[in-house]
Amino acid sequence: MNTLATAVLWTVLGWGVLLTGRAVVTARALQAARRTPVPAPGEGAPHVALLIPALREQDLLSEVVGAVARLDYPSELLHIVVITTEREERDRRDHLAELPDLERLLRAAPDDATAGAHLSGIVPSSRARDVAARVRTATEPSRVLRDEITATPTTRDVASALLPDIAARHPKTALHHLHYDEPSGAKSSQLVYAVERLGDLLPRDAVPSRTYVGVYDADSQPDRTTLRHLAHETDKAHRAGHAPPTLVQQLPLQLRRPHAARPGVADLVLRAHAVADLRRRMGVEAHRLRARARLRALRLPDGLRTALAPVVYGIGAGLFVRHDKLVLIGMYEEPVDDLLVGYKLSAAGESAVVLPVHNLVDRYARVGALAKAYSLVALGSVAGCLRLLRDPALRAYGPRNTVTLVKEGLDTVWWFLGPPCVAAAVAVLTVNGAHRPLLTWAVAAAAYMVLHALISMSLATRFLERHEGARARAEPPVGGGAPGLLLPLMLLQPVLHWLGPLRLATARALGPLARRPLAMGKTER
Repeated sequence: MNTLATAVLWTVLGWGVLLTGRAVVTARALQAARRTPVPAPGEGAPHVALLIPALREQDLLSEVVGAVARLDYPSELLHIVVITTEREERDRRDHLAELPDLERLLRAAPDDATAGAHLSGIVPSSRARDVAARVRTATEPSRVLRDEITATPTTRDVASALLPDIAARHPKTALHHLHYDEPSGAKSSQLVYAVERLGDLLPRDAVPSRTYVGVYDADSQPDRTTLRHLAHETDKAHRAGHAPPTLVQQLPLQLRRPHAARPGVADLVLRAHAVADLRRRMGVEAHRLRARARLRALRLPDGLRTALAPVVYGIGAGLFVRHDKLVLIGMYEEPVDDLLVGYKLSAAGESAVVLPVHNLVDRYARVGALAKAYSLVALGSVAGCLRLLRDPALRAYGPRNTVTLVKEGLDTVWWFLGPPCVAAAVAVLTVNGAHRPLLTWAVAAAAYMVLHALISMSLATRFLERHEGARARAEPPVGGGAPGLLLPLMLLQPVLHWLGPLRLATARALGPLARRPLAMGKTER
């Protein structure tokens, strides 16, 4: 038993070292690709439809629309579509109906900051604390609270006022505003609603096989040269006699400070998480995309290529898919709009590439919001595996679908069960008195975590330095609030990563006892 427990611990540590090594190699390769001069898009450059789904994004909408309108790309080929949703208006009506409960919650809070957290999402996060303070000191708190909520413009109002102004500054860029008028449905439904209307929005020469549909969240701040690199990838495929890549992925980096962030240890924990997340971005997501592209270039038997080809993930903020292929696979699906896109395209054997430039996004402002997001991804992983298992259209892909199912099924199982296995291995060695091998492993693991932290902080610094364009609220790993604590706080990252599966499993086990359904998705701003 001791031998098995020791083997488990060293295998997990070895896998972490491998991921860090991959991250370093991949980051260097992307940096080298970025230094290669990219020509201006030529006549064959693709049309790009950038979808921006927005829900309670009054503070951020102007940032993202302004950033994508300034992308270095021919204006006649760039089409920006903002999609607001009736769900926001429905939620506002629900909040107003529950006003007495909300007022009691605010008045019972120990301070304005805590009360503001209760209001975040009901009013914009940047204003939540001030609104909470006014309500708590008002002689008529109910009236003040109602007035504050009703006076806050919806994202739909902000979009209607904002887009004409940006259109005047970028007259050749097409800007569209769609409103999804169903009060139910999440981000995936907004995206599908927009894709179904692209035929009316895009010009006649936007052929689906030469048009990419991209997605940016409202906190996105893509590198200014993003679309030039995308056009360069399609041009390389054309010169090689291949079809344009089906999936083009720009990796999001959680290196911006959110408006809702509050000082304290929890905030430093989340800063450390955002930096440590670079290992997954480079060592897993970008590595898989690059490995898949290299395998397609080799002359290998189909069976061997299918076995070796890694499964790629779709990552929503910066995910570009060819319009024709996106429609063919059924577009975006609940509960996660992006993950299943990667699964389906992997099962279909489609081509995928990763861009050498990045998209800065807000990190999470609260640990609960991070756990909520991870639980949604965990749910998406399970739902995706079930889809691969049951869907006749995907099963028709034969061995490729089976390989995708097995690889991602094992990956999902390990995400749920890996931490308990590690904890059990530590407990076995402790109970059996095998302190020396446990101590040796612990010292090696601590040394690795320090090295991993230093590498991640170095990568974050370099990525920020090379990002072209506005860097509002960029949060480098050094400076701004006890940066020395970031390194030891990296030790908590495996625990944070497991919060999603733990939260999902707990909710499923206790679901019948819960008074309201489990809330999932990105934190509302």
